[in-house]
Amino acid sequence: MKIFTLPDLGEGLPDAVVREWHVHEGDEIAAHESLVTVETAKALVEVPAPWGGKIEKLFAQPDQTVNVGEPLVGFVAEGSAQEASPSEVPAEVTSPKEAVITTEPEEEKVCGASAPHQARADSGTVVGKLEQGEDVLGVEQDFSEAHKRLATPSVRALARRLGVELEKLSTDGALVTAAQVRAAAGAKFSAVEENAEQRQSPVPVKEVAKTSEPGEIMTPARRAMGISMSRARDQVAQITLCDDADISSWWGSAPALLKLIRAVQSACIAEPTLNAFFQDDQLTPQKSVNIGLAVDSPRGLFVPVLKDVAARSDKSLMAQVADFKHQARETGIAQSDLQGATILLSNFGTIAGRYATPVVLPPTVAIVGAGRVCQGVVVIDRWPAMRPLLPLSISADHRAVTGGELARFLKAMLSALSA
Repeated sequence: MKIFTLPDLGEGLPDAVVREWHVHEGDEIAAHESLVTVETAKALVEVPAPWGGKIEKLFAQPDQTVNVGEPLVGFVAEGSAQEASPSEVPAEVTSPKEAVITTEPEEEKVCGASAPHQARADSGTVVGKLEQGEDVLGVEQDFSEAHKRLATPSVRALARRLGVELEKLSTDGALVTAAQVRAAAGAKFSAVEENAEQRQSPVPVKEVAKTSEPGEIMTPARRAMGISMSRARDQVAQITLCDDADISSWWGSAPALLKLIRAVQSACIAEPTLNAFFQDDQLTPQKSVNIGLAVDSPRGLFVPVLKDVAARSDKSLMAQVADFKHQARETGIAQSDLQGATILLSNFGTIAGRYATPVVLPPTVAIVGAGRVCQGVVVIDRWPAMRPLLPLSISADHRAVTGGELARFLKAMLSALSA
């Protein structure tokens, strides 16, 4: 029986939750047909079969969490490993998501073998890592270690400062520690560096009373949110600018969310620096305005993307927003709909709150937060008047965006919303 293990789907998480099997034990399946739908890093991802054959065993049940590198499916492939020499077995198989097939010398085909193995290809979106033979090889147990080294945010920040690649550290599978990073760098730290690391360390939590209820395991969406927020904290120099938009002209017109989407679109055209990616010290403005819409759900925070909003009709945009909200509550959102945002929008005011400091998520450089509408006093022709006001809080990455650019973007939004 050949074992197909859960591959690294490129989502930055060490596991995935099985949502739906598309095969049963005893089924015959062709290469590249869909095996299973899993949920990881907020997305539902279909995992294709790396080869054809008969399914002998499904190693996980629906709603079960499987770690990267653990057995997922066991089956007899078309042909056998003994019928082809290593030179006759393809090194790579290309499918809708890249799969990598590797072979090992015969003397290494021992479960738990400790002999060294050659490095494997990694595209960053690997879907399958397969081994020829009847057993899962010892090297397969180290699959997740070879592609994704887990470490706390403070240790990752330390590794970046020292230029240490976490993937190259050799451990027993536990989290990489600061001591291991220091040893790999061969450097001694000053008191300033030690203090910097301490500032990034989590605040100690008081011991929980023994009568407390056991905590719930975080969903993939919530864990992905934690990873994204930690990365943003480590990378972004954030600034936030706030103001109120007079929306007295709104009543009886289009939905509020649609007005916000169109206002963000107008502001991106007026100040394109905020509709951009910032990577490797390079700011790249984007031609299309793709708005990532923060959607709250019991399963966690999702940020699906409304793509090329300038080319879309109002009806099309609102229909897709409704679809995203339903998917976030019920089924999860497809990976393709979670990619490509050039700027983010959080309409948190539908719940509560006037102002916020929304978090910029790299590689984007800006996020717009809309608070709860309230009545406020404004001056009209030198006379005070009550008007409905929409609070706006716009955060930007100050590494890439100047204060003037942020202010002009906010001014453009105020103008669009008040029209």
